[in-house]
Amino acid sequence: MEHALLLPKAVFAAIFGVLVMAGPAAAAGTLDKVREAGRLTIGYDDDARPVSYNEAPGKPAGYAIAVCNRVAEAVRTELKVPGLTVQFVALPRGEAFAALEQGRVDLLCGAVPTLERRAKVDFSVPILLSGTSVAVSSNAPVRLVQALNNRVVNEPNWRGSLNQAPQRVNLGVAGSTTLEKALRDGLQERRIVANVVTVKDAAEGVQKLADGQLHAYFDDRSLLTNAVGRRDRPGDFAVLDRLFRRDLVALGVRRQDDDFRLLVDRTLSRLYRSKEFPALYARDMGTPPAGALDFFQLVALPE
Repeated sequence: MEHALLLPKAVFAAIFGVLVMAGPAAAAGTLDKVREAGRLTIGYDDDARPVSYNEAPGKPAGYAIAVCNRVAEAVRTELKVPGLTVQFVALPRGEAFAALEQGRVDLLCGAVPTLERRAKVDFSVPILLSGTSVAVSSNAPVRLVQALNNRVVNEPNWRGSLNQAPQRVNLGVAGSTTLEKALRDGLQERRIVANVVTVKDAAEGVQKLADGQLHAYFDDRSLLTNAVGRRDRPGDFAVLDRLFRRDLVALGVRRQDDDFRLLVDRTLSRLYRSKEFPALYARDMGTPPAGALDFFQLVALPE
């Protein structure tokens, strides 16, 4: 018969304390981290004009940057630290979420939420509804443009399939993005044979169109129109009206940080309901089409 081992309460308490100390330490919340450091660090993409970019070396600008600056103001008010420093850090697209997870940045200024990403980080209410379109050169083959526009092609042996193009087409897309994966998956699903060429950003994609290295370049429509509009001869290109898919863009925050996410969502919701928001949006994104601002009223959380 086994005998129970009786331990004095003091010994039991000591052992329990050691076990607790040996467990994972509770991670400090973002607001506590920012208060201690005296600095809010915001990661952003510096090649996503007009959403976020550098208008001068080390000087970020764009719609998402303006939104993140509003969040920074709210953090200053919440922490009662008027002199809080705000540091923007440009991040390669492939490193953004790791930087947030590891605490190198406190906020991601614009990212597309997915279930895979939600397993690692969390997201705010949306800051933008984006749409994927495609740019082609103005002298692109008619059959290619018709196929991309999903129109019936009235020529024999074409049938609207890229597989029957006169030559194998080169399709460009920004690397390390959800769009790259979607494009590759879509081509494989439809058994379309094409070369997928990854580029750094929309400006490089449009340049490769100009050089004849790409037949079509896929990206967010606002990025495409901006990149084409900045060319010396924008008439050499066409951005098609067709939207292949829509994506929500949000701000990235660390998981299990309810207090900080609440502050971010509250700031965004109040901004969307304010009279100044349409002008803030239009400053970088252009005058919104009819009904576009209704989206922001829809995602704004009520008080």
